[in-house]
Amino acid sequence: MISNKLDAVLISESHVTERSFFQIPGYCTYLTPHPDGSAHAGTAIIIRQHLKHSVIEPFTTSHLQATTIRVKDRGDYITLSAIYCPPRHIINEAMFTAYFKTLGNRFISGGDWNAKHTFWGSRYTHSRGRELKMSIDTNRLRPISTGEPTYWPTDFKKRPYLLDFFVTKNIGHLYTSIESSLDGSSDHSPVILEVSTIIPATEDSLEHLCNSRTDWESFGDYLTENINLKIPLKTADDVDNACIYITNTIQIAAWINTPHTNQVHPRVWLPFEIKTKIEEKRRLRRVWQTSRDVADKTRLNSAIKELKDILKTTSNNLMKNNLEKMCHTGRGEYSLWKATKNTLNQPIRHLPPIRTGNSWARTNEEKAEAFATHLASVFRPNEPLDSDDAEIDDILAQDLQLCLPLKPTSPREISQTIALLDTNKAPGFDLITPRVLKELPKKCLTFLANLFNAILRTCHFPEVWKVSQVIMIPKPGKPVEETSSYRPISLTPVLSKLWEKIFLTRLKVCLDEGDIIPTHQFGFRQQHSTVEQVHRVYHTIRQCLEKKEYCSAAFLDVQQAFDKVWHKGLLCKIKLYLPHSVYLILESYLKDRYFQVKQQDARSNFYTSTAGVPQGSVLGPVLYNIFTCDLPLSPDVTVATFADDAAFLSCNKDPNLASFHLQKQMDKTKKWLNKWRIKPSASKSQHITFTLKTGDCPVIKLGEEELPKTTCVKYLGFYMDRRLTWGDHIKHKRDELNNRFRNLLWLLGRQATLSLSNKITVYCSILKPIWLYGIQIWGTACKSNIQIIQRAQNSMLRVIANAPWFVRNTEIHQHLSLPTVIEEINRYNSKHRKRLLSHPNPIANSILTMKKVKRLKRANVLDDVQI
Repeated sequence: MISNKLDAVLISESHVTERSFFQIPGYCTYLTPHPDGSAHAGTAIIIRQHLKHSVIEPFTTSHLQATTIRVKDRGDYITLSAIYCPPRHIINEAMFTAYFKTLGNRFISGGDWNAKHTFWGSRYTHSRGRELKMSIDTNRLRPISTGEPTYWPTDFKKRPYLLDFFVTKNIGHLYTSIESSLDGSSDHSPVILEVSTIIPATEDSLEHLCNSRTDWESFGDYLTENINLKIPLKTADDVDNACIYITNTIQIAAWINTPHTNQVHPRVWLPFEIKTKIEEKRRLRRVWQTSRDVADKTRLNSAIKELKDILKTTSNNLMKNNLEKMCHTGRGEYSLWKATKNTLNQPIRHLPPIRTGNSWARTNEEKAEAFATHLASVFRPNEPLDSDDAEIDDILAQDLQLCLPLKPTSPREISQTIALLDTNKAPGFDLITPRVLKELPKKCLTFLANLFNAILRTCHFPEVWKVSQVIMIPKPGKPVEETSSYRPISLTPVLSKLWEKIFLTRLKVCLDEGDIIPTHQFGFRQQHSTVEQVHRVYHTIRQCLEKKEYCSAAFLDVQQAFDKVWHKGLLCKIKLYLPHSVYLILESYLKDRYFQVKQQDARSNFYTSTAGVPQGSVLGPVLYNIFTCDLPLSPDVTVATFADDAAFLSCNKDPNLASFHLQKQMDKTKKWLNKWRIKPSASKSQHITFTLKTGDCPVIKLGEEELPKTTCVKYLGFYMDRRLTWGDHIKHKRDELNNRFRNLLWLLGRQATLSLSNKITVYCSILKPIWLYGIQIWGTACKSNIQIIQRAQNSMLRVIANAPWFVRNTEIHQHLSLPTVIEEINRYNSKHRKRLLSHPNPIANSILTMKKVKRLKRANVLDDVQI
């Protein structure tokens, strides 16, 4: 492809499936499998990445498969389509015409038609060729072929045929030329069509402010000379103008001091031996196609086999050398983390056409607009279920009370906050990255301090910082043609995040002084983790089992919890619980927020978000905690929340009483949800009975819907069965561990040349955390269940160390200096005990002092496990 300078490649009989994926640097790949999903037939198109194009929905039937894209040509469009027609099907004129009508008014369709007709150079005409010829005449199309055979049967009794050619419409014959190629090793000869036209490249938009060659010293000098500290900052308009001014100045300084780097196109380097073998193969192929002699075919097959063997050996040696040089501190192709990331992460394919009602979005512009329209419908509050909003309106209409102003910031605080920013974070629409902020001179930090203090003083959040850019990422296992199958990732300006971090330190002081965030909420709080919350839930259930009681538990699921936060309700709670200076700032922060969707080089129109906490922001998680801070509680029900994951547990010796108390809590919760326009999903919520006895607690309803019953529930990554044995959790972790290990066998296997120390680094960083998560809690399982994880570790370490069968597992652990699973349980128990002793949340450290009932012969959390 690269040596022939091909811009687009149409592939017939690609043998791809839905799971097929391959990538060529500098090219985009589009695949169309056979409709039955098996690895036969199918088509594909490979096109240069910089050529502006869009994919069209594929044509897939059992008798014809086609991959189709559309490229822009001098203001018009050309459709390129790779086609394959299996020989065993009967295709008539109407079927061909139905396919041609999907290609538009100007197209090039090429591939293996399996149709013979003297009109395009075949030796004779058969029925399919006759039907195709009638369709070509009816639709006023033009076939383009070399007039030479393209299919070379291995059976010497059969003569070569011309099966591969192009069919075009409205493509002038004066602008095309066609020739055969001797490349490839299949029984079909490639055909190269040259079309004289101009295809515009994708717009080279300035997607970065700096690169590795940026002159940071000159960047700082430019800002020092050009920043004006005497800009007025007294009104809201002054704040907006100052924000635009500092953004533009930083951008100009970065662009001036960043040299432009030309795009490097992929180059092919081949050893002289391989080049010689390729030339020899081409020569022998030409000789055999001319003579059709058995001896010439034998020599050609031998040359093809030798070339494949050399290519395989060269590839293996290259991989071996790269693995030997890989390390966790390496870069580029020698980066160990990059290699594992590319292996484990699901590849992101180019987006297919997106369904929008009864039509399809094909171009990047249409896709961006389709996604934006979908998100605009998502970022709206739920419809009111309780129409009485008068109380909320009265609170918002009350006069503001005098309060002390918030503490102003300083250049030193801003500098310290910038130093903690992650330089790998993506920028917003203004392209300013944390790396740029780290190079700002003192004068610029002084300007930012003045600007941030003006925001705190005027209680006005800059309008330009309310704009977010959204990138859509496909959800795994979802239909890729639906807009709802994509997860929005919002990118907000880094300067906005910097101010939010400064403001958050002041907001946390107000939250802590008023005890606004309830103690049962462990999400988005410092020194709070999922393990401690699950420990609370585990402790409640465990005490229930010790006392021979029933524990009726409901795990609630909320639909689009963060995207549907009701702004009026949120502002009402902010005004009730926080100083009014904070209320005014957050009111401005939430008002008139906009977003646009970015799809490659295309941008959608701007849309407003009238609900939800700002995605990608620093304040968003804290605002959600404030919105849900008044969740109703009951003395007979234990409530455990982590962000939007909520668990409710009621224990009693009588299963009817346990469910009775839980049902009262669900009724109060449902009323509270309706008031604040939060929509739960009863079908995705779960009800489970934890007990060692037989029988279940009565059903629980959320409103009028019953919660589905289950015998195992997943909460914060833990699988808890009704007897709390952790058997399901351990089996899930074992399966996940084995699947990931299989994906990494090329790095960790016995034949892999990666150094042993790097293999251990990969195991401890990528594989071990799978089962290590929450080991303080599930480590209370019986020894037979713990041994399931130990056996999995034993087998993996034996492969990693390439140890023979007679070496003991204990010797492998000692040689690699790795602890056993039970040793890890004891180590993490000790760390967990120390963490609970100094925990800031009283209900977390109260677990240590709470009186416990001990009846069962089971290990408990924080108990040392005997080896």
